[in-house]
Amino acid sequence: MSDEKKTTETTVVEERVEWLTKENIKKILLIALAIILMLVFFQKIGVVFVYLKKFWDIIFPFVFGASFAFVVNVPMVQIENKFLGKKPFKGKRILAWFITLVLILAVIAGAMFIVIPQIVDTAKHVAANVQNIGSLSDIQAWLIQKFPQTESLIAKVDVSYKSLVEKAMDWVQKSGSQLLNSGVGVVSNIVSGVATFFIGFAFSVYVLFRKEALAVQGKKVLYALFPDHVNERILKVFSLSYKTFSNFIRGQVLEACILGLMFFITMTIFRMPYAILCAVLIAITALIPIFGAFLGGGISTLLILTVSPKLALIFMAMFLVLQQIEGKLIYPHVVGSSVGLPGIWVLFAITVGGELLGVAGMLIFVPLCSVLYALFREFVYNRLAERQVTPDKWALNPPKAARGEPIKVNTEKLQKLKERKSRAAAAADEAKDSIADAIEDGRDTPEE
Repeated sequence: MSDEKKTTETTVVEERVEWLTKENIKKILLIALAIILMLVFFQKIGVVFVYLKKFWDIIFPFVFGASFAFVVNVPMVQIENKFLGKKPFKGKRILAWFITLVLILAVIAGAMFIVIPQIVDTAKHVAANVQNIGSLSDIQAWLIQKFPQTESLIAKVDVSYKSLVEKAMDWVQKSGSQLLNSGVGVVSNIVSGVATFFIGFAFSVYVLFRKEALAVQGKKVLYALFPDHVNERILKVFSLSYKTFSNFIRGQVLEACILGLMFFITMTIFRMPYAILCAVLIAITALIPIFGAFLGGGISTLLILTVSPKLALIFMAMFLVLQQIEGKLIYPHVVGSSVGLPGIWVLFAITVGGELLGVAGMLIFVPLCSVLYALFREFVYNRLAERQVTPDKWALNPPKAARGEPIKVNTEKLQKLKERKSRAAAAADEAKDSIADAIEDGRDTPEE
């Protein structure tokens, strides 16, 4: 008994020694460190967020510069490789960057040149018709004429434009006094914003001119820290992200230009006011997926409403028709295919991104969710392949054999096929025998 007891104790000690390896000790220490960090995080969550905000303020110029470089790189690659030719020459990258920057500035300046004069003209038109807008008599008379049943309802509505103007002026005066009181803070914010822009711009230039060297350095770091299979996975994710974000930017800009051109042509045909201004506004806001065009359409409707309520209703109907054409035909082919994200997940990405980061979140979260969707889809299909799950298992209408039902066989047709196959085999055997006889007799061709 004593020998057996000693043997058991020795086995337990050996198992404990085998369990206390360097790998297991490292895992235990990492788990303990993670638990300590979580406790500190939840106990000092306010202090943690303060330091996170400070860290974000420090790195924000570089994040802005990297984002700006990524956006500029999309047209810059096309200009460098296609417009300037594939043959390298000295200064090719600088020339491509300069052409891209000039094109971007030209687009922005052109949009401002179109929008600002139109806004000034609209303000003058509104100011010239303050009295009509103040009583809203034009709108009320038109509504009563077209919809007589609304006369009693309209009579109860008492809207005074002059009182609204007075309230607006009071708000402007109060805001102006507050703005003057906080003038130092405003100047500080402006200086900080300008400094952030120039730091980010300088960083974007460095990234664009040194992107190949930065990619090589990044790969060196990865292969120095992680095993090969992990590095292949990380590089695959980066490649997928770059492709998805590039296609999204390219498709979204193209779709916005097409939509703005459609509105300009249609409004010009129907001789509607502010055709150029509304087209530019809709094209700019259409860069925001799904909701952007509706925002531009709402602003355009208000502008046209200052001219004629009837034209505003016509524009709303025209907007809905063109939006349906764009949503059903243009967007799926231009943007949807490039992003590869179902419509319900596009809506989810826009909602979550807009709630977290505003307009920038709407633009970022759509391609980001597309990358996550593609990775998760690949993971699911790999797991199904590992478990050897056939498509019959998840199909909505699987074959009868997969459902365990007997398959009806057409015996008559099957018998005809068998007979045809046997006749073909017999004819082949007969031809072989004929050829063999011809060879033995020394004839050139067999007898028919």
